[in-house]
Amino acid sequence: MINECMTISSAMRKRTRWSQSGVAAILGAGDLFSNGDEDSLTHNLGLTSNNLHNNNGGNGGSNNSNHRQINHNPLLSSFLQLRSILMDANDLYDIDSLTLLQPFLLVIKSSSTTGNITSLALTSITKFLNYEIISLRSKNLNTTIIQIISSLTHCRFEAADQNSDDAVLLKVLRLLESLIESPFSNLLPNEVISEVVQTCLSLACNKKRSEVLRKAAEMAMVSITVRIFRQLHEIEPENDKLEELQTKFQDTQLPEDLIGGTDLKPSTIGTPKDSLSDDDKDSSKPKKSTDLGGTPAPVVPAFDEPFGIVCINEFLGILISMISPSNQYQHMESTRVFALSLINTAIEVSGQEIPNHPSLLALVSDPISKHILQIITTTDSPALLQSALQLFSTVAIVLGRQLKPQFELTLTLIFKSILPEGGDNKSNTDSNINTANISSRNAVSKEMLIESLSLLWTRSPVFFTHLFIDYDCDFDNSDLSTKVLESLCKFSLPESAINTTDNVPPICLEGILSFISGINDRIKTLTSDIKDLPVPDLIQDRTKKTAFIRCTEMLNEKPKKGLQALQDEGFIKSAEDHQEVANFFFSKAGRLNKKVLGEFLARPDNAELFKYFMELFDFTDLRVDEALRVILKTFRLPGESQQIERIVESFAERYATTSTGTTKEGEEEIVRPDRDSVFVLSYSIILLNTDLHNPQVKQHMLLEDYRRNLRGVYNGKDFPEWYLSKIYHSIKDREIIMPEEHHGTDKWFDDVWHNLVSSQVTPANSSSNFNWVEICQFDKVLFESLVDTLIETLVKVFKEASDDHVITRLMSSIDKCANICLYYNLTSSIDKLIGSLADLTGLTKKQYRVPNGDDNLREEIPITQIKIEKKDEAITVSELAVWFGRDFKAQLSTVVLFRLIKKTDCRITSSWDKILKIILSLFENCLINPNLFGEFQKKIQLSPLAKVKPRYIIKRAKPLNNSGILSTFSSFLKGYSDDPPEPTNQEIESTLSTIDCVKSIKIGGIFDVISRGSSSNLKQFIELLLISLPEPSEATKRYYETETLFILEVMVCFCLLLSDKSVINQVLEKLNPKEISKKNRLRLITYKLLLTRYSDESSNVAETIKELSEFDKDILNKQGSQILQPLLSLVDDDSWCCKQLLNDESYWKLLRFFGSFQVYANELLQFQEGIVKNSSRELTPTNYMLFLGLLDEISSLGAIGSQYEQENATLGSEADSSYFKDIVEVSKKSISLTSELSNVITRSEFKGKELSYSLIQALAHQCFNPCREVRSYALSSLQAVVLSFELDEERTPFGIFEYGLFPLLSELSKVEVLQTDINGFSKTQVETLMLISKVFLNYCDKFSAQETDRVWLGILDHFLIFDNLGGKHKVEQSFKESGSELLKNMILVLQTNGVLVEEKTEVWNASWDKISTLYPDLRKELDPSAAAEAEAEAEAEAEAEAAAAKEEEQNEIPANSEETESTTTTPLPESKDVIAS
Repeated sequence: MINECMTISSAMRKRTRWSQSGVAAILGAGDLFSNGDEDSLTHNLGLTSNNLHNNNGGNGGSNNSNHRQINHNPLLSSFLQLRSILMDANDLYDIDSLTLLQPFLLVIKSSSTTGNITSLALTSITKFLNYEIISLRSKNLNTTIIQIISSLTHCRFEAADQNSDDAVLLKVLRLLESLIESPFSNLLPNEVISEVVQTCLSLACNKKRSEVLRKAAEMAMVSITVRIFRQLHEIEPENDKLEELQTKFQDTQLPEDLIGGTDLKPSTIGTPKDSLSDDDKDSSKPKKSTDLGGTPAPVVPAFDEPFGIVCINEFLGILISMISPSNQYQHMESTRVFALSLINTAIEVSGQEIPNHPSLLALVSDPISKHILQIITTTDSPALLQSALQLFSTVAIVLGRQLKPQFELTLTLIFKSILPEGGDNKSNTDSNINTANISSRNAVSKEMLIESLSLLWTRSPVFFTHLFIDYDCDFDNSDLSTKVLESLCKFSLPESAINTTDNVPPICLEGILSFISGINDRIKTLTSDIKDLPVPDLIQDRTKKTAFIRCTEMLNEKPKKGLQALQDEGFIKSAEDHQEVANFFFSKAGRLNKKVLGEFLARPDNAELFKYFMELFDFTDLRVDEALRVILKTFRLPGESQQIERIVESFAERYATTSTGTTKEGEEEIVRPDRDSVFVLSYSIILLNTDLHNPQVKQHMLLEDYRRNLRGVYNGKDFPEWYLSKIYHSIKDREIIMPEEHHGTDKWFDDVWHNLVSSQVTPANSSSNFNWVEICQFDKVLFESLVDTLIETLVKVFKEASDDHVITRLMSSIDKCANICLYYNLTSSIDKLIGSLADLTGLTKKQYRVPNGDDNLREEIPITQIKIEKKDEAITVSELAVWFGRDFKAQLSTVVLFRLIKKTDCRITSSWDKILKIILSLFENCLINPNLFGEFQKKIQLSPLAKVKPRYIIKRAKPLNNSGILSTFSSFLKGYSDDPPEPTNQEIESTLSTIDCVKSIKIGGIFDVISRGSSSNLKQFIELLLISLPEPSEATKRYYETETLFILEVMVCFCLLLSDKSVINQVLEKLNPKEISKKNRLRLITYKLLLTRYSDESSNVAETIKELSEFDKDILNKQGSQILQPLLSLVDDDSWCCKQLLNDESYWKLLRFFGSFQVYANELLQFQEGIVKNSSRELTPTNYMLFLGLLDEISSLGAIGSQYEQENATLGSEADSSYFKDIVEVSKKSISLTSELSNVITRSEFKGKELSYSLIQALAHQCFNPCREVRSYALSSLQAVVLSFELDEERTPFGIFEYGLFPLLSELSKVEVLQTDINGFSKTQVETLMLISKVFLNYCDKFSAQETDRVWLGILDHFLIFDNLGGKHKVEQSFKESGSELLKNMILVLQTNGVLVEEKTEVWNASWDKISTLYPDLRKELDPSAAAEAEAEAEAEAEAEAAAAKEEEQNEIPANSEETESTTTTPLPESKDVIAS
């Protein structure tokens, strides 16, 4: 402290003004420290000081002069006195802190000191504070801190150069900032804080100051603002608004900047009254003394509590006056920008506390918010606009919940100013603000507006939903969230950059994307379905609000119709109840068109309604002009004078009824006009309003004129002057306006703002009160109302986008929209989205143009199939494939589209016609495998569908990446050759890219999902396919047939799943397309057979069977496998046409045709086996022979086994026999199944149908099958059937031989039969004779005598035939031995039965004649008496033979083999005749 005192004293003494010797200086200051004791001592000693009494000239005069100078300069003396005090003190804290600092403070405040000395004093003060010489332990700290602040705010010194002066003031600012930020600030009262604020603000806003100083002042003000408003955290919340606080700041001004050099002219404006300076007029007046003798003591404000609401309110008031548009010409733009930034800082620091202090909230809600909005909507200054927007964003974020009307109005006007033509002026459904004609802004301002607003949705992913809850779900607010998002959609479009800047669309688009992303992220977190949750009340309110707005729109157009709609929606009980309608108009006037309402109420037929309406007003304590303002807020006066008169009459009557009169403050006179007086006064007010505010009126009415016009009107007397004066000035100061008549004007704005503030209420609900699940419920309602607009916007932007990152992000957002729609089940929106994505793929059109500019792409790209090296399959290059492979947007759209389709479970909607077009376009360009139903084809044995034929096919493989000069030259030369044009590498690469993309979307999976879907979905898809069938033309020639088959096969498969007869019949009608090849027509017949089974049209069956019967047999043979199964399915048990076809000869002929081929035999046999074993009743006399014929046809297939048997017999080794064995087994199974029919023909319905021996005949037919194994098996089966044959009138033993066995023997004797197996039929003959013998012996006792003779002789005839054939064809002679034994057995039985006896001469002789031919010795064995006769006959024969031989030798004629043969076969004709008979 002493050092600082000496430093400053030294600096002061060096100044010319105080120059003197050190001793003189020290001693000369004695009177400053003198006291009564010293004076008494010198007086008692009789000594006097020369300095005090020597008034002579010379040195004494000089000394006297210096002495007076020192006496009048307390500054230097105060430091000397302080030094003396410090030297006597033991502890600094024992000395009063103000005493310690008083000399330094006097220097700071003194205008007579230099800047250097003032700087030293400021440095000292700073040290004292930093070193805690002045601390919380100091005495009288409160007063000291106040005095420090006061000295700093009144700092004066002699002006020097600007840099030096600024250096001093920078120290002042730094010290003030330090003090305010330090704990000492808690000791400061409101007045001191306000003084600091005024000083710093004045310094910061003074343009005469240097830039550095002003910036320093601004930075200091920011710190001070933070500290002041942080104090709100410590202040108790206000219960009520403080009455003593100032609320109007229009005339508040900053004090003049007087700090620093004294060359600045002082000003008394805003200067504190207790300011002390050397130049004060009252500086010579006596003041209270401190410890420092003769030092003036400043007035210290009474300190009760630290600064609080009062100074904060005053601070805000100063800032409000600085930003007020009415004071815009009193402040520089930078000053207003600075003020806005300080308010922004204040809100950021204490925004959460402001609602606890109604007085401060009132300042923010009205003047601050109003001025912000005025600046935003009127200025185009970038700096000022940016600051206002920043402040608006801060207020919206921190206090938006408390300032809902202000936020709503601001946002609305901002968007109106950006794009005025986007406003919707249908009606005043929300409020009058929506019809404001706000002037458009320049492009830069629009960008700033949008960019500032983007902070709101960027910082909070639920911003739009919260906005929706707070506004859109509030019955009294507009649909703010919806309108903001709609506006962003408009601004996101590229064309909006024409009226704004290039940066606006991306910013707005970012807002839309963040909104979509936020909803998508939130639904991912949900663990339960929100459908099961109760709907929040606000959502129900939103629904009511939407219906209400719709009704009010109707009301604004046609009141009667609107009232009926209100009744239908339940907003009013009855449109005929005038009282209820009046209540509605009164309470909901804000949403109605005031002009329409006024005209409606003024109608003569609505007089009663208007009466009820007027009865709802209460004009107590209101003047007539005030009452008029009230009613004209609800409706507008109509244009017709009669209507106006009716309204004014009703108003006058109501006012006279309800008004209690008006009094002047301090007087007892009550002004209460009657009805007539109110009527005239009301008219006068309307006329006065027009006169004073109509710009076309040159000379406006004066108060005296107005009074004169109303003489004698007040109940027959004159109105009091004060009453008319109040009315006159009220109208003059504030026009009664209709907002729709003053769009965009200051009057309009003031009126809207006044109505807004007057109707502002504390919000009841808050968006923060809802949990995450409830937020998602609001998300659904908001998204549902905007989804179509959002999708449309994203699609439009996507079409124009060129950057891959932007394209990907946009498509990702479209995909998120799809997810949201799916989650919330927004089916119509999903349909529109599918349609939009389908259009984006570009595959719905038929013509494609490859982008020009690439030399490696041809102008025309024919469809060419080419094989690529290292690729298994050939690829097809086409214009579509090349275009699609080069279009990233198209590929991305396609992938997202088909992913969305699968997410919807392929639910068919109206947009699916485009999906089908895409699929068919890919199909036509060979990009889709047509065989989507491989299992179906395999089951039905259909051949795979072919792909569409390309125009050219290049069979040789082409290597990829074959580029270079030689390759290019080679391609050039090929253009002049006759070879097919070869695709370029770029075209192939693009095609491969297309193929990969198409594979990734898995179109086959689409059909799979549809097949597993609902019946209605399948039906819709089939209906789409029906109308998608191509028509034959030159344009469709290339793909017509293939595409037709593809579509028809899909429809057939889905019809089989659907089993809907009406749909099946529709498809059947389409199964006769034109210009289809025969091969594919057979495929169509297959489709018909499959569908006919489920159709109920018998004509379809008959036509299909007929068509198949007449079909080309060669094609049917080759492709018949696909026909057989559908053909057999028609006679399944559950088929409606089963009985019809089982009795249809054409059907069985078709089956027999197929049965003639080995490949179909097994399947047909299984079919017949199923009938025999499970449905034998289906066999009737009508179809029995047809059925048996099919079995016989299948059995005959075994003939091919003879080839195998004969080859093995010749070669002696077995070759591969699997094929032959399978065929033989099928034949044997068929024969076995045939034998099982024996039970069928015994049924009663077969009697009299001449079918008794058909089974035996069928089996007998296979007994001469060329295959030995089949013949053998057939004989065994025949034997079993014949021996177990049930006999009756129709089935006799003789019939068995006559119709079964004898025809068999005849067949076995035919040369053409025997030649099929020359070496094997002898055995079959023997086996057959054995069978004959067994049967004959079995039934011999059941024959009649005549039948026995005929059968016996017939058997012998066939023995002779076989014997003759054996000799002729050199068949093995085992027949002789076997035949002998068989005849012996039969002869013995016949002899025993008395059939073959001598008494029956004819049979006896004929029998033995035949037997003797076969076996000459057999009779001897069986009859000894006939042996001699036989010997005689033998000798006679021998002689005859010898004679014949001798004759031949004589004639030398060789033996003729033919004659021998003729002799041996002489009995044959007879035998044949017998068999034939």
